[in-house]
Amino acid sequence: MAENRKSATQAAARKAARERAAERAAEFRRRQERLEELATEYFVAVDAVEGIEADAEERIAAIRAETERKVEASRAEAAAIVGKMLDTKVTRDEVAERLGIPTREVKRPKVATTEPPAGAADESESGTTDEGHDVDGEHDAQPAYAA
Repeated sequence: MAENRKSATQAAARKAARERAAERAAEFRRRQERLEELATEYFVAVDAVEGIEADAEERIAAIRAETERKVEASRAEAAAIVGKMLDTKVTRDEVAERLGIPTREVKRPKVATTEPPAGAADESESGTTDEGHDVDGEHDAQPAYAA
């Protein structure tokens, strides 16, 4: 009978050990599933960050392009005003002094053309055309080729 009790005690101990092992395994699986869920949430959050950053970069690029467009328009307007001041027959030095800018920044604005004529490079360098006219359309006393 002692043998019987011993094996019953061993069977009960084995059964209790199996139950504890099953509980621990179930707890381990629950923890693993929870970790897997958290990892999934992490990757979703990281993907959201990347999407937000990409959207922000697109908006930044659009803002920069808009800013560049506005800056160019303002610069063109300022250059046109300087050109109008020069049209009143004042010197570049006087215009520079009135505006508080260096003389080198006082330039006549370039006239927009679709395609410059073949001799356009010569006109811009000498300030006159081959017929003796200023680039502004005024007539010089002598043609540019006569020295």
